[in-house]
Amino acid sequence: MIFIFKKIITFAIVPPGIFILVLIAAGLWTGKRLKIKALYFSLAALIYLSSIEPVKELFLVPLEDAYKIPPMTEVKKADAYVVLGAGVYDNAPDIDGTGTLTGEATMRMLCAYRLYRVNRRPIIISGGEVFGRRAEAEVAKRVLLSLGVDERDIIAEIKSKDTYENAKYVKAMADKYGMKNIVVITNAYHMRRSMMLFRKHFKDPIAYPTGYHTSRTKYNLMSFLPQGHNMEYVGAAMKEYFGILFYRITL
Repeated sequence: MIFIFKKIITFAIVPPGIFILVLIAAGLWTGKRLKIKALYFSLAALIYLSSIEPVKELFLVPLEDAYKIPPMTEVKKADAYVVLGAGVYDNAPDIDGTGTLTGEATMRMLCAYRLYRVNRRPIIISGGEVFGRRAEAEVAKRVLLSLGVDERDIIAEIKSKDTYENAKYVKAMADKYGMKNIVVITNAYHMRRSMMLFRKHFKDPIAYPTGYHTSRTKYNLMSFLPQGHNMEYVGAAMKEYFGILFYRITL
């Protein structure tokens, strides 16, 4: 019981919980100005709904279920693994230098490394400089080297700034090295949009989703407490839906 009480208190004082309580309090203290009350309560409800697990899964599961993890028999047909960039912390200290991968990028890189250990194929890391930040592919290459990946098996693509350019410049790399069949590795929620773009350049790219953000278990009290990371992934899902719509219209 004490554990549950501590969790509830924590979620109440840590954003977004504190923002929800402040908005509710503001609505209660507004008096008879019904429009203002409605605004406060609506904002509180919007923040709450976007920060709980069931709503996060409502947005993410359709994206994450678009592609299943393929069998190794299919993966072994590929000429290379392609890892899509997901950001880097430029000057963060690391074991062998500066610059570390974000959590999303680390999950993608770990997936590629595990596949490489099972079925050795070149790894194309796609991620260039964005707004003056260090090229992600350079940081990722350093990480893979430290894990024991042969430098001859690492190809760094450092021009791309988004998923559209990932597909474009990876195609150029693949043509250069005579690679026709590729495995595309990215977060499961990002795979649907990625495959839309890679299919414009490759005949039958193999989707290998990783880094799932939905637990797919029965909900409990914790599932309905507001948490900031749920809002983050609701936002990420919305970005994907808008991106899919954009490319359907423009491609």
